[in-house]
This record gives sequence, C-alpha cells and structure tokens, in this order.
Amino acid sequence: AVVSTQSTGIITVVVVIITLISIIIYKIAVYSVFQRMSGGSLKPYASTMASVSGSILQLIAITVLSHVYAWLAEKITLWENYRTETEYQNNLTVKRFIFEFFNYYGSCFYIAFIKGNFAGYPGHYTRIFGIRLDTCGPGGCLGELAENLAIIFLGKQILNNIQELLIPVLKSWWSRRKYNAYQGKGDKEGFAISLTTPWEADNDLAAQENLFPEYLEMVIQYGFATMFVVAFPIAPLFALINNVVEIRLDAKKYTELFKRPMPINCMSIGIWYTILDYMASIAIITNAFVIAFTSDFISQILWKYNHDNSLSTYVKGHLSNFTGSEGDNPCKYWDYREADGQASLWWWKLKAVQFIFVVVFEHFVFTVVRLIDILIPDIPEKLEALIHLEDSFAREMMKEVIEIDLDGLEAMRDRIKIKRKQRAKYS
Repeated sequence: AVVSTQSTGIITVVVVIITLISIIIYKIAVYSVFQRMSGGSLKPYASTMASVSGSILQLIAITVLSHVYAWLAEKITLWENYRTETEYQNNLTVKRFIFEFFNYYGSCFYIAFIKGNFAGYPGHYTRIFGIRLDTCGPGGCLGELAENLAIIFLGKQILNNIQELLIPVLKSWWSRRKYNAYQGKGDKEGFAISLTTPWEADNDLAAQENLFPEYLEMVIQYGFATMFVVAFPIAPLFALINNVVEIRLDAKKYTELFKRPMPINCMSIGIWYTILDYMASIAIITNAFVIAFTSDFISQILWKYNHDNSLSTYVKGHLSNFTGSEGDNPCKYWDYREADGQASLWWWKLKAVQFIFVVVFEHFVFTVVRLIDILIPDIPEKLEALIHLEDSFAREMMKEVIEIDLDGLEAMRDRIKIKRKQRAKYS
C-alpha cells in the first residue's frame, strides 16, 4: 500500500507538471499568433492576452483535476486500510491537501520563481522540443503573477459559490422527485403532502454532506490570501467578501436544502490546525522570496544605495548589450550580463543581497509570530478561569450525587436486613 501511495503521489505531481507545460506551450502559441495578426497591430496586447487566456484555461484544468484528485485520494486511503476512523480521516485530509496544493498553487510558483530565469539570452535561448521558453514582460513577472492570482482566486470563488447553491438545489429537487415517484401521482397525493408536518416534508430533502469540502475550501482560500499577498494585496479583501457571501449561502443550504445534520462532538478542527500552521510558515518564506527575487524592490534599493539615492539611470544600467551573432541583430535586453554573456559582478552582488534579505526577513517575521503566540494565549485568562470554575462545580455536583447514592444504598441495605429478620422470625 505504501509503494502504491508513493507511486500515485508521484504520478499526481507529474500530471500537474504536464498541465503546467501544456499551459506554457499554449501561452507561447497565443503570443506568437497575436504578434503576427493584423500585420502586428495586436503585438502590444499579445503578452496580456496570452497570460489572461492561459490563466482562464488553467482555472478550467484546476477545476477538473480537483475532482480527479478527490477520487484518487479517497481510493488510495481506502487501499491503505487504516485501523481507526481518525487515522483514515487524517491521512485522507493530508493527501487531498497535498494534491490541491500542487493543483492550485503550481502555476503561481512557476510564474513567481521559475518563469524567465531559465529562458537564456539573445543568441543562447533555451528551447524544449524546438520551442523557446517563455519569459516575463518588460515589467517583470510580478504583474503576471497578480493577473494569474486574480483570475484563479476570484474564478474559484465564483465557481464554488455557484456549485454550493446549485448542487444542493438539484439534489433536493431530485430527492423530492424520487419520493413523489415512489408515492404515486394524483390529487389525493398532493392533498396528503400538503397536510404533512414540516419535519415530514424535510425528510424528502437531500442527505447531509460532510464538512470536508468546506474545510478544504477555506484552507485553499487562506493560501491564496497569504502566500502571494505581496503580488495581490487585495486578496484578503476578496476573501472577506467571499466569506460574508458564503455564510448566507451556507445558511440557506443547511436550513432549507439539506436534511438536519447529525450532531457529532469534536474537541477541535483536528489536523486542519496543523495544516494551517504549516501554510502560515510557507506563506512567510514565499513572500520573502517574492519580495526579494520576483519584484524589483531589492534591486532598486541596492541601485539607489550605490548611485546617490537616485533611480535616474536604473533602467539604462540594467540593460545588457548583445552584439549579434549568426544573423541576429544587435540589441539591448534586460539582464545582468557582460558582452560575452557571462553574469556580471552586479548580478552576483544583487543575488547576495537578495538571499541576505530573505534570511533576515523570514527570521524577523518568525520571531514576531512566535512572540505574539507566546504573549497572547489561545484562551483568554478570564475564559480559562471560568472553564476551571465550571469543572470544579461539575466535580462537586458529581461528588454530592455519589454521596447521596451511597447514603441511599446504606439505607436500602438496612431495610433489607430488617425484612430478612422479620421473615426469619415468622418462618
């Protein structure tokens, strides 16, 4: 079972990578087509159109693969045959999260940290199967990352809200339809149904679903709102709006469209808390790398430090010269290279400062987070005192009940002894 799980996990990651490569090839093809359409008049919009249409296609692929991964994770967990229900649920949750993590965030990580870094330079472009790797636009990859986040994040929210409202309505309608078909048709049946009590009518509603999809949706949303918030700062605002809307949709779903759920006692949210804790740590590291490497923040700060606090020569200083070879025309391109194509001294200096910033930033943020965690308890002192007080009251009440029961037991034993003596006297 373990070997099967590992193999399936590797296959899943490979599927995500293949999907990303397909989207990349699609973007390259669209970019080339728009450059040549209408005599080149659409060339200024080629990069934007390729990026937006590719993100929409990525959203469709993510939605389809999400259902595939849900089925796959459940099958793998069943094959592993865990001993308890808790172990089964925990392992299923971890598998679903890992699959969805690569599924939803794979394209964002590619744009933020891979795209353009291995594309090469004029005269030495990197090609795969004859296709040149795509690069970011003149403004860098941060804008494209924001576009990709906005389309996938907002598109996911809209699709989820439509599904959460439409699917329960269809399920409830189908359940009522099957009940009516079972009871038969006619005026008498309609009259009988009109006289049924509300709880009898609720029995015709669709069966209650578990809360796993709700937890997973919130965790994925939390990742979008935190991991790349530097590139898309209004993501938390859209998450808040979505939660307000979803509260009303869930209220309608659970009070009107589904049967009443069976109450189950839970001490906490279980392994979801651990997943959220890990995601918060990943978000800190991811944002540090986005600020340092994806954006021009560190580059501009370093340039100002070395050029009298001025950015007037920033663009000119970041253009490398290509003298031309094998029929290529001389040009300037955005990179940090010497005339022979080797990385310049400025490039090495910039990378060193970027890595130093990442280390300092993530250590500082992790320290602040841990201090807040220590200084601000999860349970307020007043509430904790009230909980202890209630526990002590409950223990005292139980003690009194036990004492009363013991006194009553002694009295009953005395009465039995008296009855036995009386019987022995008259026998």
